[in-house]
Amino acid sequence: MFAIPTLAYPMLVLFWSAVFFTAYQLVPSGEKEEVERRLGVQGVSSEASDFIKAMQPIYALLSPAFAWIPAPRYRNWIDRNFVSAGMSGVMSSDEFFGYKAAMSVAFWTLFVGIAMKTIIRWDEPLSVDVLVLLVGAFFPDIWLTSAVKDRQQRIRRALPYVMDLLTLSVEAGLDFVAGLSKVCEKAKKGPLIDELSYFLSEMQLGASRQQALRNLSYRVNMPEVRSFSALLIQADILGASVGPVLRAQSDLIRTQRFQRAERMGAYASQKILFPLIMCIMPAVFIVIFGPILLNFLYGDGTIGL
Repeated sequence: MFAIPTLAYPMLVLFWSAVFFTAYQLVPSGEKEEVERRLGVQGVSSEASDFIKAMQPIYALLSPAFAWIPAPRYRNWIDRNFVSAGMSGVMSSDEFFGYKAAMSVAFWTLFVGIAMKTIIRWDEPLSVDVLVLLVGAFFPDIWLTSAVKDRQQRIRRALPYVMDLLTLSVEAGLDFVAGLSKVCEKAKKGPLIDELSYFLSEMQLGASRQQALRNLSYRVNMPEVRSFSALLIQADILGASVGPVLRAQSDLIRTQRFQRAERMGAYASQKILFPLIMCIMPAVFIVIFGPILLNFLYGDGTIGL
């Protein structure tokens, strides 16, 4: 592996900073929001972090270099997860590949170029460079998966309360769309309310109830929402009343929530075994048997305290 001067690594940081700020000035921002404002259409609110928005100029410039990669299943996974994470339209699959490349170089510059070369001054083998590059490349996948799980968890917590409000609204005499509008108006804002508001916007723009429910199930990608959408679609096809369906689904979701809480409580008793065995029990043994051992080694040779 060829040697690189030590001063070259801080220069890499300055170079990437210059690329970032130059690209930030070239890429326009706010066009999507302006179009939605003029058309009167409000999409699902983006939950992208400030870091992702700040990185947009870099991965937007790198995205054309990865357009040749086929990987249709992986690209579908990327698009589906961005929708489920509430970041629809934030990043395309090509831009995601560019983001992976940027993070790979950033990890290598930070951990190898600065930490190992400049601070520790360790001439690492090639395998360490490859490992750091792979960690940086797979970091966006881990981030995207965790963002999806976090949003689904927030939807899962809000779903029983929203279902109860929707059931009460429908049983009070409102139809499904009017009851859902009242729930979106009165309930606390969150990912579930954003998705239901977008569901209402789709119906206002001409989509059928069945298609809007399928789109809702696709965006959220949760078993609870898929079951809820399937039951409403079936009731719509058969012409059945929505009230009893919502009541049964509300009771089922609340029961599943209680069962999930009991299951997590059972898991907690198992997860505490590792810190108990590895951390607490050694400390207890040291406190109890430490004086006995010290007295035996350095005292009068007896085992007693």
